[in-house]
Amino acid sequence: MRKLGNACHAISSASILAYTAATFSFAKPGSAFFDEEWVKHGFCVIQQDIPYWNSHDLCLYFDVILVTVGLLVYGSLRGMPTPEMKYADEMMLFNLLGHLGHGVAHGFIGATFRSGDYVGAQHITGMEQLLAMKEDQMKILTHVCIGIFFWVGLLKGVVPKVSTGKVSISAVVVYIGGLFVTDVLGFAYVQAVIAVAFASTQLMLPREEKHFAYAAFALISVPLSIIPWVESTACQDFASKFGGHLIYDMAIPTLLTAAYYFSWRHYSVQKKDKQA
Repeated sequence: MRKLGNACHAISSASILAYTAATFSFAKPGSAFFDEEWVKHGFCVIQQDIPYWNSHDLCLYFDVILVTVGLLVYGSLRGMPTPEMKYADEMMLFNLLGHLGHGVAHGFIGATFRSGDYVGAQHITGMEQLLAMKEDQMKILTHVCIGIFFWVGLLKGVVPKVSTGKVSISAVVVYIGGLFVTDVLGFAYVQAVIAVAFASTQLMLPREEKHFAYAAFALISVPLSIIPWVESTACQDFASKFGGHLIYDMAIPTLLTAAYYFSWRHYSVQKKDKQA
């Protein structure tokens, strides 16, 4: 299990870092590599002209539904008195809550489509966007607070054992770093930070903590590292037929719940065998 988990973390990290490098190098208008619609928005967005039904709105709806399902599964299975399932309990709960915040962020983006404020990926940095708001200090404060809370939720999800204080400090640092990234590269930046935070903390776990649950949660990181490639390079030809960015958002809570359930099942069978 240790070798499988380590290999999965190495593969997913390499994939995400390669994706980040590629987007930073080639995600520009007129790109021959990345899909034109994806470059225009920074996401693969369907039904842009239908209020409440574009990809961002759908991400919010399905994130809420799938996170709720995941929490119900967690509530019914949690509490098995083994160190391995304690690990799984923490990974499940904090990742689901972090993903719920991720869905809310999509809801805010979806609202800009309805209000007429949406202008797509402007290929300008977050700092430039803040400076454009300089006449409205409350809007700047709101923007900054939402950004930092977004990062606190995501980082706490992937590094549940790290104290909230340290996570909050890291969130501020990462948020500031993101201000110097153009908006079309925002998703790649988020992926890179999450991949590095998750893989580095997991790979440094003691040998005895690299068990079945460790491998299960590491395994789901592999498909999650591949989906961004599909979305960004085949938005119009493939991803848009299945909800665009919705594919990625649905995959996260679905795979988390699967990893958690199979971990519980594995340790339940193991427990019964020991009692027999």
